[in-house]
Amino acid sequence: MANQAEEIKQRYGNPFDVLKAIERAAVQGYDTLTEDDLFMCKWLGLYTHRHEQGYFMLRTRQPNGYVTPQQLEVIAAITEQKNKGYADITTRQTFQLHWVHHTQAVEILKQLEAVGISTLGACGDITRNVVGCPVAGVDKDELIDGGPLVQQVNALFLGNQAYANLPRKYKISIAGCTTWCSHPEIQCVALTATRRTINGQTAVGFDLRVGGGLSTQPFLSRRLNVFVKPEDVVDVVQHITDIFRDAPEYRERRHHARFKFLIHDWGVAKFRQTLQERMGKALEETPSDVQEPADTFRDHVGVHAQKQDGLYYIGAPVLVGRITSRQMKKIADLSRRYGDGKTIRLTVRQNILLLNIAESHVEKVLAGLSDVGLSINAHPVRRSVVTCTGTEFCKLAITETKARSRQIVEYLEKRVPLEEPLRLHITGCPNACAQYQIANIGMMGSKTKIDGQVVDAYDMFVGGQMGRKARFNHAVLRKIPATECAKRLEQLLLGFKKQRKERESFNEWCERVGDEQIAALLTNGSAHPLADADDVPTSHVPEADGPVY
Repeated sequence: MANQAEEIKQRYGNPFDVLKAIERAAVQGYDTLTEDDLFMCKWLGLYTHRHEQGYFMLRTRQPNGYVTPQQLEVIAAITEQKNKGYADITTRQTFQLHWVHHTQAVEILKQLEAVGISTLGACGDITRNVVGCPVAGVDKDELIDGGPLVQQVNALFLGNQAYANLPRKYKISIAGCTTWCSHPEIQCVALTATRRTINGQTAVGFDLRVGGGLSTQPFLSRRLNVFVKPEDVVDVVQHITDIFRDAPEYRERRHHARFKFLIHDWGVAKFRQTLQERMGKALEETPSDVQEPADTFRDHVGVHAQKQDGLYYIGAPVLVGRITSRQMKKIADLSRRYGDGKTIRLTVRQNILLLNIAESHVEKVLAGLSDVGLSINAHPVRRSVVTCTGTEFCKLAITETKARSRQIVEYLEKRVPLEEPLRLHITGCPNACAQYQIANIGMMGSKTKIDGQVVDAYDMFVGGQMGRKARFNHAVLRKIPATECAKRLEQLLLGFKKQRKERESFNEWCERVGDEQIAALLTNGSAHPLADADDVPTSHVPEADGPVY
């Protein structure tokens, strides 16, 4: 094997055996964990903390973002008793717990398992949590309920040793909605619902996309022009995964081991042919006129009518994705009292939804959410902000993110009135856990010097969008000191409000006025223009292991 990670995996054998090492450490001490053990802990959803030896952060699997009130209450109890009273919602519709001590890790895993929550494969070189539309089954405009298919694909991979050693992490989305709210453009494998008519017969199935991904070398997924019937979804996904798993060249260089590189290197024609050969049959064609949606905001915040008469779902914005035990217990209680007592969903934008609320109970639910700081009447920036873990816990991060993002949001919502959605993503390093490349405004952690002292800073990017004409954003200014970011963003957004044409979007405005004008709005004398980009040592690094969502 050509890289250290592959050597560790080969020595270890069954990666899920690392549970034995965690059980041993609980009794004999943290020092009994070898470097191999600590690497393989990811297969249980565990990462070591940045600063505190003996502590982990733990990620769950919540396929399609499904959560029950009972599960939410258990997570709340764990965070309250052992994890300082909060958890984070990630961009893969899961929870991330912190301050999991090595002596308590096994106990916590058992508590989660008892209510149907697995952490197997939540991290590591394996299929990560399968994402989908959080309102699957209730969305008035969906073409098909993709939720059951997400569960079937998750069941195929969950704890399956045959798929527990992929070259790198591997991400799948399956959604039946028309807005592509699960971001298929940036998934390794994505199935998006579509209609096809042949000889007057219309059928609903899925258009297949492959090869998306972010981190330091981002790629948009590409259509294979393949129509997948619902009953064939699991089989197709399995064969695609077999191709990735069995490609030895993607185990040689760790930084080139992602599925997106395989698609980029092979091209869609070769990959499609290989897939057909593996499946032993011709693949059916997707209509050439598959409708890609406009760049909708997709946050699901607010009150929305369901396809079921008289029922509504309510989306609450969770600031920077950090949810407290009090908030979790309140949401579980509201679901039981005013909903169906079983249906809560997480979103890829780090928000939380209650489903199946009767119209007569909507105001009561809104009041209850507001009581715990989850009002739906939120400023667009509060609704939109997405953040990663940052240096508070993550070993790869360059800058602190959660507290800084909160400060930025609270500053902007007091000073910049906005009516339209605006995606602001703030990530602590180039590995792009917070998906900064797809944002209208993306901030990536870096460093700069002030009076000889190295301080947190951010590089500023604008212009990202998904859906029709999808594109990643681009850098307009480097090394803005973190303490100045809120004020700089205020200047930028006020300039947008003043200069925009009628109904002109932020991205359209950016394209019209140009990078020089945008940089001028962001500059007050101490940031580094793009000409100094070579001075930023963190902007071009290999794709790293770690808590990349």
